[in-house]
Amino acid sequence: MKEARKDTIMWEGLGFPIRLMNVPMKKIFGEWVLDINLEHFQKIVLHMLAKKTTTLSGPEIRFIIDYLKMSTREFAHLFGVTHTAVLKWENEKSRMSPSTEICLRLYILNHLNVADKEFRRFYLKINSQNLVNSEDEQPLLEIDAKKIA
Repeated sequence: MKEARKDTIMWEGLGFPIRLMNVPMKKIFGEWVLDINLEHFQKIVLHMLAKKTTTLSGPEIRFIIDYLKMSTREFAHLFGVTHTAVLKWENEKSRMSPSTEICLRLYILNHLNVADKEFRRFYLKINSQNLVNSEDEQPLLEIDAKKIA
């Protein structure tokens, strides 16, 4: 089995683009594949999505629902909306309200059992106005793959 390291790759395996840096790769059956712990990687992505400074995109919301192993209806019930509203968020036909998005992010941080100081720091930093002002911005997530191994 051959191994290599790529400086940077764009990866969309979770449904949205992520820039991976210092990526370990291995060749299996003639195909180069990521050589990372996918479960740990998904947890890092979830944590980054909870703390990103711009609104969540539809594919990011879909990833969160899948990661939490919820149906669309369960997710909708959790946040007091209809499953149709969630489908519209996923398809980017409408946006989640800033207050619902803040609740979702706090739910994620609680799910990840982050330290109380981190939870409080995020709670004090995030606000509805920041999310409203960032609706058109969608910066790429960037992850150093050395942290995933």
